[in-house]
Amino acid sequence: MEGDITRVILWSIPRSSSTAFLKCLTYVPDTQVWYEPYLMSYFFYKFGKNRHNLVKVTNELWGADIKDADEDHTQGITGGYLAMDKTPFWIKQQLEAKPVGKKVVVSKDMAWGLEKQYQDRLPRGFQHTFLIRHPYQVFDSWKRSINRGIDDKNKKIVLQDVPNFLLPEGYSYEEQYDLYLYVKQNINPNPVIIDNDDLLANPGRVLKAYCEAVGIPYSDDLLHWKPGRECFDEQWMVAKEFIFAHNLGGIHTETFESTGFGNARPCPDRSDLDDDVLHCSDACLKYYEEMYAKRLKC
Repeated sequence: MEGDITRVILWSIPRSSSTAFLKCLTYVPDTQVWYEPYLMSYFFYKFGKNRHNLVKVTNELWGADIKDADEDHTQGITGGYLAMDKTPFWIKQQLEAKPVGKKVVVSKDMAWGLEKQYQDRLPRGFQHTFLIRHPYQVFDSWKRSINRGIDDKNKKIVLQDVPNFLLPEGYSYEEQYDLYLYVKQNINPNPVIIDNDDLLANPGRVLKAYCEAVGIPYSDDLLHWKPGRECFDEQWMVAKEFIFAHNLGGIHTETFESTGFGNARPCPDRSDLDDDVLHCSDACLKYYEEMYAKRLKC
């Protein structure tokens, strides 16, 4: 806590209920909420300079039909900020600022957006927390997600075909683990870690313990929210480019239509998983298991 503002970042991996977690915390009174600002800068500042490449990948992978790569597709989007000219230094400055009338600043992000430049990019005054999930569940869900919008049923994207700016070299786990070690060694020897299955199995208990650990006011009212994307369009600090991407592909439709945390799903058996899912999972299990052993138990 810095002054009278509590500042928390949740570093997550994809397909780990992190957006639902962020929507939940949106309803903490007097809270400013950021949606993946470093990852948005990574996508749209770093790679957005080659917009034609972004459009090419989107068209080829998902069969999108974006014909004019130079067109500003964010016109008409009233919420959010334009990320294409926002450097990681700008993100750091904004996170460290004192938003008027706010008592809490919450951000959720992905560690690979930092590109391991922790000293230069990590904002001061924040508690760094982590959300994990078993790799079998993550990569099985991720593969189903990236194939969901494809009309051609004979075409199936395998995870190794996804470009590194969408699925990094360490498959998100190595990047998260590397940041976790940095935080342990330089900021907080015991950062808070929560597991997706624990959260979904008992959201009230886990969320309360998390809020108490980081100094966020907790209420049982946080466990239920109204359906809709008002948080995304009107409340969150989020890239306009990502709002466009969601409008195109419905990335978080299920979460926005929800009214609370979903049910925990059993971890799939190895024999039921595709080879590419097993390849990614096996590369990541050691990182997950070490962090799982240190998770918040309640």
